[in-house]
Amino acid sequence: MKSATMPHVSRRITAGALTAVLMLCLLPTVPLRGSDSSIELGKTKSLAESQHEIVMLLMKKKEYQKAAIEAHKIFEMKWPEDQEPLLIRELLLISGRFVRQGQAGLSLEFIEQNSKCFKSTPSKIAILKEKGYLYKAMNQNEKAKEYFLKAIELEKKTD
Repeated sequence: MKSATMPHVSRRITAGALTAVLMLCLLPTVPLRGSDSSIELGKTKSLAESQHEIVMLLMKKKEYQKAAIEAHKIFEMKWPEDQEPLLIRELLLISGRFVRQGQAGLSLEFIEQNSKCFKSTPSKIAILKEKGYLYKAMNQNEKAKEYFLKAIELEKKTD
């Protein structure tokens, strides 16, 4: 909501918020006090970024099987447990891209293959929902409903 007396305030907040978000995104890749684990994480993130771009280029060329194989390499990397939120976002992003390209079945295979590395309940819930969306995209509505119900059941257990 803009202030009548200070219309520039909302722009400053937006710019400041954007800067803060960008800094938060960059901070994990910067080695802190030279620790080996920070350096290793930065290297892993850099490799994953390049791998992600390879996947996107293969999808652009409609080489979906190759893209799935290359995407799997991201999830085979050595990731610390605290990076699971980053990985679930990547999994869902790639899955969504497959769906938009008309490859829901391949996306489902991709999810199945890579879901083993997720341990947290929020990640498991996100994966169940994604499977529901994928089955829905393939017009398998009963199967979709089954996965959404599983997601609800797991979410209720975490209350």
